[in-house]
Amino acid sequence: MLELLIGIYAGICWLLIKKLKWIPWNFNTQVVVYSLPIFGSIALILSLNYFCPITSDVKVGNRSVDITTQTLGRVKKVYVKTNQEVKKGDTLFTIDPLPYQQEIESLEAQLNNMKSTVSSYNSDIDASRKNIASLQSQLDLSNKRIKQYQELVNAGAANKFDLEQAMSTSQDLQSRISAAKAQKSSLETKYNSNYNGENASVSELKAKLEQAKWNLSQTVVLAPTDGFIPNVQLNEGAIIAPFKSAFVLIQKQQSIIAFFSQNELEAVKNGDEVEIALKTAPGKVVKAKLEYVIDATSQGIMNNAGGMFGGNGTTAGIPDTARQLPETDGKLIAKFVLDEKDQVLTVGSRGTAVIYSDNIKPLHLIRKVMVRVSSKVNYLIPKLH
Repeated sequence: MLELLIGIYAGICWLLIKKLKWIPWNFNTQVVVYSLPIFGSIALILSLNYFCPITSDVKVGNRSVDITTQTLGRVKKVYVKTNQEVKKGDTLFTIDPLPYQQEIESLEAQLNNMKSTVSSYNSDIDASRKNIASLQSQLDLSNKRIKQYQELVNAGAANKFDLEQAMSTSQDLQSRISAAKAQKSSLETKYNSNYNGENASVSELKAKLEQAKWNLSQTVVLAPTDGFIPNVQLNEGAIIAPFKSAFVLIQKQQSIIAFFSQNELEAVKNGDEVEIALKTAPGKVVKAKLEYVIDATSQGIMNNAGGMFGGNGTTAGIPDTARQLPETDGKLIAKFVLDEKDQVLTVGSRGTAVIYSDNIKPLHLIRKVMVRVSSKVNYLIPKLH
C-alpha cells in the first residue's frame, strides 16, 4: 500500500512539474519533493501502527478435553469414529461392567448381614448380662464352699483335695466372668459406635456400596460437551486404566488470539472492530471484535515454576509467551470474538489481523486495503517443489 501511495505521489509530481510545468523545478522544489514522501511515510507508518495495529501472528484455536475414565477395565464397545461430531451426554465408549456389578452384589449381601448382626446386638448383650449374673452366682457359691472346706480341713474333718478342687473351680469361674464381661463390653462398643445416627459398620458398608455404584456408573463414558473427535484409536477389548487418555474431544467454541508488541495496543479498547485474513481462507476477510487484551506475560510472573525465577513451568491462566518462540517473547495477547457466532474456522489457522481504533478513521481505509491484499496473497503458494 505504501508503494502505491508513493507511486501516486510520484505521478502527481511528474504531472505538475514535468508535464504541465505548473511548479518550477528548482532547489527548493527538489527539497520539498524529496523530503515530503520520506517524512510523510514515516508519519503514516507510525500513525498506522499506533491507531490501527496489525500483526501477522494470528492463531485460531479450540479448547480440547481429554476423555478419560476413573475406573480400570476392559473396553466393551466404542460408539464413536474419527471426525465424528458428538453432543453433550452422548455415549463415547463403555467398559465391561460385570466386575463392578459383582462387587455391588457382594457389598449388598454384606450390608444385609451387618444389619442383621447389629439388630442382634441387644439380645446378645442381654444374654451376656444373664451369663455374667449366672457365673457370678456360681462364683459366690464356690467361694462359700471354699470357706467351708477350709474350716473342715483345719478341723481334720475333710481332706485337702476337696479344698483344692473348690479353689480351682472358683478360679475357672472368675476367668469365665472376665471373658463374659469382655465380650459384653465389645458388643456394647460395636452397638454404640455410630456415625450420623447410624451404626458405624453399617455406614461404612453403605459408603463402600455407594462407591461401587459410582464406579459402575463410570463404566459408561459420556461426552462432557459438544464437539468432535479428530482421532479415535481406542479398540474394543483394550484395557484402559484410570485417568489415561482414551482420545481427545475438541470443543466447538473457538478462540482467536493475536500477538502484539507491548506498545502497540495503547489506542485500542474492548469492542473495537477487527479484520482477519487467514491462510486457510484465501480471498476472505473474517470480521471480529476485540474481546480483551491479556495484560500479562508468563515470563513476568514471579514464582518458582517459571518466569523471572527461571524453570520450565508455566503459570495457570497466563499464556506461555516465554522464550519457546523468540518472535513471541514478551508480546501481549489480544483475544478476538467472531461477529458471526456460528462461523467455523479451521483449527490451527494462521494469518493476519488488524484492530481499528476510534482515532483517525481515514487511516482505516489504508489498513483495509492492506488486509485485503494480504487475503489475496494467501492464494499464492511459493514453493519450488
